[in-house]
Amino acid sequence: MWLSLAIAVAHAEPVRHAVIVGANDGGGVLEPLKYAENDAQQFAELLVELGGFDEHLVTVLYAPTADDLRGALGAHASVTEAYPEDLFVFYYSGHADANGLRLSEDTFYFDALKHDLRAVNADVSIGVLDACRAGAITRLKGGAVTASIFQQEETSAEGEAWLTASSADELAQESDDLRSGFFTHYLMSGMRGAADTGDGVVDLSELYRYTFDRVVARTGGTEAGAQHPMFDYDLSGSGGVGLTDLRNASATLVVPAESTGLIQVLRMPDRIQIAEVGKLSGSELKLAVPEGRYLVRRREDGDLYEIAIGIREGAVVTLQDWGAGRPEAGTARGGPEANVDRVEQFIRDSLDYEKRLNLGHSPVIAGTSSFMIPGAGQFYNGQKSKGALYFGATAVLMSGALFVPRLGPSGVEGVDDLDPRVWPVLGAMVWGASIADATYNVKHLEDKRPILGTTIGWGGLFGAGPWPFHQGLSADVIVTEGLSVGLDRVGFTTWGDGGYDVQLGSRLMLAYEGGKLRPGVFGAFGLRYGHQPSDGPYPNLTAGRGVAGAGVNLRYYVVPRYFTEVEGRIEYGGDEIVGVAGFGLGVHLGR
Repeated sequence: MWLSLAIAVAHAEPVRHAVIVGANDGGGVLEPLKYAENDAQQFAELLVELGGFDEHLVTVLYAPTADDLRGALGAHASVTEAYPEDLFVFYYSGHADANGLRLSEDTFYFDALKHDLRAVNADVSIGVLDACRAGAITRLKGGAVTASIFQQEETSAEGEAWLTASSADELAQESDDLRSGFFTHYLMSGMRGAADTGDGVVDLSELYRYTFDRVVARTGGTEAGAQHPMFDYDLSGSGGVGLTDLRNASATLVVPAESTGLIQVLRMPDRIQIAEVGKLSGSELKLAVPEGRYLVRRREDGDLYEIAIGIREGAVVTLQDWGAGRPEAGTARGGPEANVDRVEQFIRDSLDYEKRLNLGHSPVIAGTSSFMIPGAGQFYNGQKSKGALYFGATAVLMSGALFVPRLGPSGVEGVDDLDPRVWPVLGAMVWGASIADATYNVKHLEDKRPILGTTIGWGGLFGAGPWPFHQGLSADVIVTEGLSVGLDRVGFTTWGDGGYDVQLGSRLMLAYEGGKLRPGVFGAFGLRYGHQPSDGPYPNLTAGRGVAGAGVNLRYYVVPRYFTEVEGRIEYGGDEIVGVAGFGLGVHLGR
């Protein structure tokens, strides 16, 4: 189907193209919908009628598979390449769940859909979803483009926008009375002029305000409850994005200023309602309609007025001579020839993206699996070699404390060998990396690590001879890129001769913000208080004493928000100057 799409010769004018999807069947136990595919057909016709869309560049898919949809999107990516400026609309009416669109037995995941629409690479992309929980897709924004797209003079806007029928945890509904989904019905009513504030062009913000008000009001009394359409966008430039232009109408119905109330336009003879608007006095209302026969109803103060009228192409009819409710029952919506190589590559990229993000897998299961057994989350994600590596490295390091308690003679008089507690600390670093990596690779939504914010870490410092083993927390607030201040070594120190201290410290750090690496230098000072052992029955209490040090550290970001760290420092602890080394792990909270 998608190979039949024809691309005209590129020219200087902006082009408008669309992929329209209707799917009554959501697979499994979901009740088939009645009107989703009809909604798709009507929406496509309206884009051509009033939106300036070339009918040859509007692809309509009924009950497609996921591969059919990928092929259509790939074909429209070729359209984008053929024109210097374009606006692309994706519309879906059908079932959905919290993960994505339900296409019979296929699930087209929301993350994959956002990726694929951005891969189309249009100057402006508009996504319209009439489905349950469709608001989940608006949680992430994106899209950065540079060209002007709309035909209006003095208007330039670029980016991405989403209009959805419901929030992330709501059901969308369709109506037997309207023979349509509530959201799509009022969306198309608004596009015909009900949403227009007077300039003859219905833009996205006008359309959302009108659709939101009507859908909330109309669904408030249904069994499934009110649904709340969502609007999310990342658009730059001046002016709004107009979706329909009423000046393109083949015919126009005009409701004069003095007529007020709820105006409904029903197409005859089937009495399908194509427009509805609550009209106030003071200004006339213009509704764009195709030629044909209509029944126009006006409800005001409990009285019903009707006019039956026929309208021809090009006519403008003013409605003046007016003549002399039951609850809605809602059904939940649960849950030119393209370059073939380009389309096939688009499909491969889409499938690779879906596979790479393990869409459909649970980050909770992946992280918990690696928490229980290092590397198990990687096996869950299909990364078996990486999982085996994490398991082996963690096992070796954790067992080092038992089987390799000392590295051997140091050769330095009075200095013992490396403290055996280094091994479990290193093992904890690798184990934590396994948990973070498994969780992140289920659905990684960030390609770059944060630069600002706060980091929180835990680690240990090791010295030779009687110098202590220290473990504790650290935290840094990154004031500006490369400069941070925070807490240093908040924890306790155990000495080689049995004593211990409690310590609180602070530090100032200068660092280079690389990709995965963050090398830095720091200065630190703090306060210790504790005791040393004595020969008598009571410990030998020691007074508080200051600690000062300076050193270097290196953080490696295993994933964008998890890092491991090594450091070396020279420290003065009140009686001598020594060198110590440390290992740790932490998490980066910020942006």
